[in-house]
Amino acid sequence: MKVIVVGTNHAGTTAVRTLRRLDPSAEIVTYDKNNNVSFLGCGIALWVKGEVEDPQGLFYASPEILESEGIKVNMEHEVLNIDNKKKIIHVKDLKTGKEFDDNYDRLILAIGSWPIIPPIEGITMEGVHIVKWYQHGALVKKANEDPNIKNVVVCGAGYIGVELVDAFHAKGKNVTLVDISDRIMPRYYDKPFTDRVENAMKAAGVHLATGEKVMKFEGENNKVTKVVTDKGSHDADMVIWAVGFKPATEMLAGVVDLDNNKAIMVNEFMQTSDENIFAVGDCIEVYDNAKQRPCYIALATNAVRTGIIAAVNALKPAGLASPGFQGSNAINVFDWCLASTGVTETVAKELGMDYEQITFEDNDRPEFMHSYKKVLIKILWDKKTRKIIGAQVGSENNHTEVMYMFSLAIMKGVTIDELPLIDIFFLPHFNKPYNFITLPALEVLGLNYFKK
Repeated sequence: MKVIVVGTNHAGTTAVRTLRRLDPSAEIVTYDKNNNVSFLGCGIALWVKGEVEDPQGLFYASPEILESEGIKVNMEHEVLNIDNKKKIIHVKDLKTGKEFDDNYDRLILAIGSWPIIPPIEGITMEGVHIVKWYQHGALVKKANEDPNIKNVVVCGAGYIGVELVDAFHAKGKNVTLVDISDRIMPRYYDKPFTDRVENAMKAAGVHLATGEKVMKFEGENNKVTKVVTDKGSHDADMVIWAVGFKPATEMLAGVVDLDNNKAIMVNEFMQTSDENIFAVGDCIEVYDNAKQRPCYIALATNAVRTGIIAAVNALKPAGLASPGFQGSNAINVFDWCLASTGVTETVAKELGMDYEQITFEDNDRPEFMHSYKKVLIKILWDKKTRKIIGAQVGSENNHTEVMYMFSLAIMKGVTIDELPLIDIFFLPHFNKPYNFITLPALEVLGLNYFKK
């Protein structure tokens, strides 16, 4: 069996190492157009902020490690096209310019995503950065350490943008956050949660320019100096462009089935429309248990899990099925710890879902504990089946790990009425006998009981 894996970041690295563990005799080959593997891009903001001193800690494998495991690694090689009828890939060595073919029995595509970069005037000027690869992080880290760079404008109030705002603010920069939406992280959290983070950002001196659309970038000598929006302009010594990602699937037209958003369509075995080609990570759609449909969920945790599933099934057809995904995620910025899983109310409304919800706030520990803080939680459930379909939590104390339980609840179809009686431990150091998880559910149970 010869398996070729195209792309060697989260999903690809997981796939090749799983393949090797499962089959010591398989021929495993990987290609990547970058010069490094397995970079934790989600750690870039920590590196830029200074919490990560040695960026090598953001790599959990290397070409040398993979080679030592018997995996043939080809860095700085770009796969130009795929002949799936002959089971051949056509590759270009980016160092020499040489092109050649390689054959496979099974092919795993881990080609990831790339930042959305629209044709906005001035977007290619010096000082306008995207943040994806290690090389991008190195440039932004250097700029954040430069005392001559005082005004930073971040375009995009998703996770990457908000985390980098926190990193730039920590270095004393004058930071402006621009987004076309009227609030930050609008699809990850509902307004009661984003309001708290926004208030903390404003109190720290961050300028929030939400509800503004970037029209162009202005500069001098091809270096950016200003971000112009439909509402005004913002001085900029550096700009971060972080408005989202798209699947990097341009070469796959006519090879495997793509959805309208160009993400690769896969089944529960990470198998594409071609039975010999599997796909994993940020280039695919996965089944969303909360929405009950395939969705594009670009998260490192999903990449790793899909890499495992594809590796198993490439060696043993239909050997391991995906249980589905919930899109669980978290963020820690401006002293706030937030996490969510499943759908928010914002998304549920957009999709026309028939749901109910409760938003509940309480102290997280008994009031005789001096360390207690307020914690906000929101739970959504399907109105007909009463199955939980989403949850969010936020506090200055860290309670993000409760989303593990809610993620499993969504995956296993737990109802809001079952939640009050789940066996949750109590210790004053951590919670109350009836706490912010069970109390809102108990309130819902009581209301539902007396309705009957």
